[in-house]
Amino acid sequence: MTPTDSSWYDAEVLRVADETPCTKTFTFRLPHPVRHLPGQHYELRLTAPDGYQAARLYSASSAATGDDTVQLTIAHIVDGEVSPYLHHHVKVGDRVELRGPLGRSFVWNPADAAPVLLLAGGVGVSPFRAMLQAHKQAGSKATMRLLWSCRGKEEIIFGDELLGSPAVTVTLTRNWPPDWPGETGRITADVVMRLLGMYPGRVMCYVCGMTSFVEAAGALLLAAGVMPAYIRAERFGS
Repeated sequence: MTPTDSSWYDAEVLRVADETPCTKTFTFRLPHPVRHLPGQHYELRLTAPDGYQAARLYSASSAATGDDTVQLTIAHIVDGEVSPYLHHHVKVGDRVELRGPLGRSFVWNPADAAPVLLLAGGVGVSPFRAMLQAHKQAGSKATMRLLWSCRGKEEIIFGDELLGSPAVTVTLTRNWPPDWPGETGRITADVVMRLLGMYPGRVMCYVCGMTSFVEAAGALLLAAGVMPAYIRAERFGS
């Protein structure tokens, strides 16, 4: 039976995949079918032997397929309480506590026919990978494009899956190899206007990343004439 959003349950670690030197994707088996909407998140809780508990929220980086597995892609935060333990100690076969799916304000519904523009900074691409997967699974006719800003090629996650998609544009902001085929430099007003110009009519925009990225990208969308009601944002960190 699927629990309520607020109930905790044990989840088994099925796989740990290194995405970048500081990012891992954890695949968990839940005790029930996974039915989250793309954009929803889960809360993960760790309990120390002395009873101390620490919990953090992580967006699902995989679309729900009706089976019992979900992926959470987690960046290592040096001074964090949860991510260092996950990165250095959690292994296949371990169990952690999860609850969710949680959140309704940042979801994309595969039944929505409105065109979508996704703006991601770094690991903020995680919920957008779930949206792109759900878009494909549903056979959606809605136009969906992703503009993804990373500091360098070494920070690109899901590279084999996302880089080959014509719906995905990656821009590297700090360093890039001489043969880099994508965009370079920070996301600018011109880039945003060019992408918005590819859509007819209203565009639903989603923005996810560090607070500084979300604020800058949101300002560019507003300056480009996107109404606040058509911008959904999710931020993390300082």
